[in-house]
Amino acid sequence: MKTQRYLGLSFLRGRIQVAEIEHGKQVQLTGLAERDSALDFSQVGAQLNATHPQLPTFVDELKELFNESKFLAGYISYALPPDPVFINMIPADPSLKGRELNEYLQWEMEQYYPGTPAKDFIIDSHAFRTSDGAPKELFMVSVRKSMVGFIQKVTAELKLKLNIIDIDQFSTEKTLLFNYPEVLDHPIVLFGVRFGYVDASLVHKGEMSDYRSFPSSSDADVKKAIHRYLTYLKEKDVQELPAALLLHGSDIPQNLILELRTETGIKQTLTINSCRKLPTSNKVPKSLMAESYRFAAAIGLALRTP
Repeated sequence: MKTQRYLGLSFLRGRIQVAEIEHGKQVQLTGLAERDSALDFSQVGAQLNATHPQLPTFVDELKELFNESKFLAGYISYALPPDPVFINMIPADPSLKGRELNEYLQWEMEQYYPGTPAKDFIIDSHAFRTSDGAPKELFMVSVRKSMVGFIQKVTAELKLKLNIIDIDQFSTEKTLLFNYPEVLDHPIVLFGVRFGYVDASLVHKGEMSDYRSFPSSSDADVKKAIHRYLTYLKEKDVQELPAALLLHGSDIPQNLILELRTETGIKQTLTINSCRKLPTSNKVPKSLMAESYRFAAAIGLALRTP
């Protein structure tokens, strides 16, 4: 197998997180890096386009970071924060497929953005299914084409190949599956802590089967959001207590983990160790590995190949 390196890039609190993973005879983490950015995707993502005035500055920031870290990747993927992206849960009609499904998704978009043509968005969906395989809800995501144009231009300026554009919370799924295989047969609850919100999702048998987002502005709010989501799961007849409660993102104090472990009764309540089972080069900064939960989305993307 030809050796190739992949970069995953994410955004938290106006900072950029980057992970580089080498895919060859084995998978190996070859680099982690982080820096402040003049461009906060959470704040301005919806306004970005291929001619945005901050594009050259953003490219220079990435070039400087990549050069300092001696990254050698040929491919790059981006984990977008949910703020500038449209995410919605809608009823699933099993009969809708192909063109009819696309028209239904476009109609949904026009209800939320009546002044913006649906053709200005890239729209996708994923069916959440019941235990017998029947679709119960559609998870719908749409990204403005102009923002994708910005990302494509940045990638071209970096002389890299674009691999994947995904959402932060869902990029982390691959990190979870890679590092915690022993709990995959049981329900796992995944929480992404970011500025102003907590993203919550249920992962069962290696697949995400639910997603919700809660406003949050403090540690107390984070804890409330987690309890609200666990209560919501009980009301949805998720009978089995989650085998693990895993957090990623930013600003996750250890005392919060200890309190949640006591209050929920879930012993496997912890911040994600994104390097737990990932072979790692000795060149990766130990200080960044110690807080690898910040890099969960970036690592998850870098683990994915075409």
